[in-house]
Amino acid sequence: MNLIEGLNIEYIGAGTDTLEAKMNLTQFHSQAFGILHGGAIISLGETVAGYASNQIIDKDQAAIGQTITANHMKSKKIEGYIIAKGKLMHKGKTSHVWGIEMYDENNVLISYMTVVNAIIKLNKSQTEGLLSSTLNTRQFDVLE
Repeated sequence: MNLIEGLNIEYIGAGTDTLEAKMNLTQFHSQAFGILHGGAIISLGETVAGYASNQIIDKDQAAIGQTITANHMKSKKIEGYIIAKGKLMHKGKTSHVWGIEMYDENNVLISYMTVVNAIIKLNKSQTEGLLSSTLNTRQFDVLE
């Protein structure tokens, strides 16, 4: 199992510079007081931004998380789901900046994140490893 599977994240929609994902909540996502753990929602945001950046770069490049800023507006009980709506704010040669809005099942804004991804050049062995990876983020059906 990888982090995306463990967190129960599924991609539900994409556009030219947008991506949406859903995280169904279980006790796995809970912190000690029975509310959504901040680390889980931050992981969702970084996953959305990283996946989206990797869709729009060359095959010999990779997007890796560089900076995350998160602002949690409301707490969320462990029930229902979270929808992450990512929008590309800046597409540079060496970095991408994503704004990620997180809503609950009632369309209430729970958290807002800014994620900066560094865009790096892969060497030949890294590129070959990516192509043989079981979690090749460039092969999800939602964006094809």
